[in-house]
Amino acid sequence: MLINNPLEMNDWHFPKFVKVVILMQSLMLLSLFLSMKGVIIPVITPLIGFVYLSFVPGYLILRILRLHHLGSVKSLLYGVGLSLFVLMFTGYIMNICLPVFGVKTPLTLTNLGICFTLLVLVLCLLSYLRDGKFEPLNSDNCGSCIDIGKLYRPSFLFLCLLPFLAVFGSYLMNLYSNNILTICLLVLIVFVLFLVVYDCIPEKFYIFAVWVVSISLLYSSSLISSMVWGWDVQNEFYLANLVLNYSLWNFSLPDAYNALLSVVMVAPVYSLFTHIDLDHVFKLVYPFIFSLMPMGLYKIFKSQIDSSKLAFLAVFLFVSFNTFFIELVTISREMTAEFFMVLLVLLILERKYKPSIVALLTVFSVCLVVSHYSLTYFFLICILGVTFLMLVYNISRFGLSRKTMGFNSSNNLGLLLFLTVFTTIVAYLWYGSYAQGFALKSITDVLGVVFLNVTQIVGQYIGGSGDVLSFALFAIFALVVVGLVGVLYLFVKLERQLESYEDKVTKFADWLDYRIVIGVSVAVLLILTLTLGPFKTWIVSVLRYMNFVVVFFTIMGFFFFFIEMKIKKFQFKYLAFAVMAFVMLIAGFLLPSFRAAFNMTRIYEITFLVLALFCVYGGIKVFESFTKGFNGHELGDSVPMKIFTVFMAVFLIFNAGLASVISDTSVPMSLSNGNLASDYYPLFNSAEAGSALWLSENKVSDSIYADVYGRFIFNRYIFSLDKIALENGVTDFTSYDPNNSYIYQRKLDINNYYLTGYTGMNDRNRVYLNMSVIVDPKSTVFDDGDSRVYYS
Repeated sequence: MLINNPLEMNDWHFPKFVKVVILMQSLMLLSLFLSMKGVIIPVITPLIGFVYLSFVPGYLILRILRLHHLGSVKSLLYGVGLSLFVLMFTGYIMNICLPVFGVKTPLTLTNLGICFTLLVLVLCLLSYLRDGKFEPLNSDNCGSCIDIGKLYRPSFLFLCLLPFLAVFGSYLMNLYSNNILTICLLVLIVFVLFLVVYDCIPEKFYIFAVWVVSISLLYSSSLISSMVWGWDVQNEFYLANLVLNYSLWNFSLPDAYNALLSVVMVAPVYSLFTHIDLDHVFKLVYPFIFSLMPMGLYKIFKSQIDSSKLAFLAVFLFVSFNTFFIELVTISREMTAEFFMVLLVLLILERKYKPSIVALLTVFSVCLVVSHYSLTYFFLICILGVTFLMLVYNISRFGLSRKTMGFNSSNNLGLLLFLTVFTTIVAYLWYGSYAQGFALKSITDVLGVVFLNVTQIVGQYIGGSGDVLSFALFAIFALVVVGLVGVLYLFVKLERQLESYEDKVTKFADWLDYRIVIGVSVAVLLILTLTLGPFKTWIVSVLRYMNFVVVFFTIMGFFFFFIEMKIKKFQFKYLAFAVMAFVMLIAGFLLPSFRAAFNMTRIYEITFLVLALFCVYGGIKVFESFTKGFNGHELGDSVPMKIFTVFMAVFLIFNAGLASVISDTSVPMSLSNGNLASDYYPLFNSAEAGSALWLSENKVSDSIYADVYGRFIFNRYIFSLDKIALENGVTDFTSYDPNNSYIYQRKLDINNYYLTGYTGMNDRNRVYLNMSVIVDPKSTVFDDGDSRVYYS
């Protein structure tokens, strides 16, 4: 049985396409009407709102841009990206314009419903005028069809099981503190890796396997607890909750997060249209959008190499970092921004730049700016470096001329220069205009600290005054630039002579493999053993060591690509991105200020968007060298890959916490077979939320003291449109005043001493306060067993 591929609606015959759009619009209006009458149909109402917001506007714009024959993955990614663009800026324009006409609460469900309906109708008209005469290539009047019968294969049905295990496993943890389903899920995900390597899953299902593994890992973590958990998401929740409760975005609040439409528009609008509470918008919607990003990575890697299996392994390695499925599920703005950044890289790597591609680049660069300031700065640094490398490469290869250097509108360099300048201007204007410029101030502060850090490092070696240090820094920078230009020049010269020397290069690479690589590998791994840093637990030490090994494989991947001239199969743009990513990864190791500004785990996450492919290739080549050294001959191409697959499986086992469960050490919350009391992340249960609500409604004083995490629970109950979260009157014990004040204790504080903080960002050792010193049990005004409130 054949059905039209819904992911390629941009390739359907227009009458059939517009019928689906009108159907979705009608269902949305019916859902809004019923909700106003108090009728909410479980599952159906949220599903209609989600599909409407996530896909309808984006696919209409794809038709307007006449983007066809993109394939299922690119159509889906670009459609969702454009839908988010429409969502964010429709809300933004409504918030700016409607108050001018006397509408004091512009972001109500009624106003949003009217505006989105009118917008969809306008987009339908424009898509008809632009693309109404489009004729599909096949006779079925659709872009492509899906054979339902082929989806009943055991491998496909097995993959479909994993997301359900993730959801049910999380709820089993929340209700019964039982981690058995989540453990089974992680074991099956490791099993998927081996099924792919041993060709038990067909190649056409690789991209689906990528998405299934991603969404399963994300949901197994994000759905822990009924409320948002983590650090940054607490402030994101506060700002989104302000918009939801006041139906207005106060863009003057002095909080850098407040300048981001990915926080103040996406979450409230989804909550209104789907009738899902704000907590579950953060837990369900953002991770779903983020789960699409690895599919874009797969397309990027596949465009650079011929092997679908290597591309799958590279993506699997990327999602195996616990930053992907633990840390980032608590940073919604970064999930959105990484999604847009992958779309930008995917577009930059296009072989031909049509006007529609340039339009998408422009739109998604704006979306990146309004999604996350730190990632925008990271991307700008990277794209500046890529533009410089492309400029030097073009000059070295073709000489100085406007045409050969690529400044014409259809060439790489011209587009990169435009994208760099455009994104910089948009970022400066946006961050400088909203949230009192706090997002813009953050980058100037970071750059100042990084420059001071570099100056101090250089000063330790050369000494001297400020002028001498400035000259030394300039000289070092100039030497790096000159060296880079020289390397590129030699690369171009070597590339021209590649064909005549190919046999010699291949023989040299074969000789080099097992004689040198084994010795270098052993030496590097021994050095890594001595640089692990302070010991915490053996689990943490092993995981840190494995991260260093991953970096080592990446270095070897660069080395082998250059030695074996596999570089000819890569676009130079991709190599330029890889070089810049590697430079920023090394900067994270060498510069404490840079590491502190972006966080080392997130530097890993961002840089391995590009470097994962080099790591996989380098790891396979290293294991190939070892097999040659020990056996004296090659064992075939598949053996080193299978050995590296074992390493990847162990890497995921440690990152996901399976090893922690077995050893009962450093167990993550998603696998904690206990009461979910956490002293690492802000995490709350319903009883703690109930006591915080009771205190918020019955307090006779605005002075409330809570532990370093417990104060976040009040963000959902104590808020004001003209105050940031830190001004809600709830503080920790840094300045305790016992007069006319409340002390709020959570389950964690009752079971332990009072959590007041930690010794530092690096060691993260917890600091507790003996509550018996300041708490009089007779002053208890609330006690439900899980939390207590004292008043004095």
